[in-house]
Amino acid sequence: MTEQWVEVATIDELPIGKMKRVEIEGHRYLIANAEGNIYAVDDQCSHEDISLYLGCIQGENIKCSLHGSRFSLKTGEPLEAPADEPIGTYETRINVKKVLIKTRKKP
Repeated sequence: MTEQWVEVATIDELPIGKMKRVEIEGHRYLIANAEGNIYAVDDQCSHEDISLYLGCIQGENIKCSLHGSRFSLKTGEPLEAPADEPIGTYETRINVKKVLIKTRKKP
């Protein structure tokens, strides 16, 4: 797999506690500002095929709206049942007010 940095938002679009969904090459990502830190994770609960964008940020975690599973935005690890599989996490960086994520691309 190759990696690439992709611009997904401006910092002004993501005040603390806000999220944004993006799709890059058919893959959905959730970009979130949790407590002033920008995170990028898969926008799909690992328990059910539902967008995590429909959930809410709680501290540095994202809560799924369907069954209440929470995931760490830092590590992707599930913190509450029924989810028992992690979600993907992606490196982020800010470059002149632009939010970029490092995506993984299949060759």
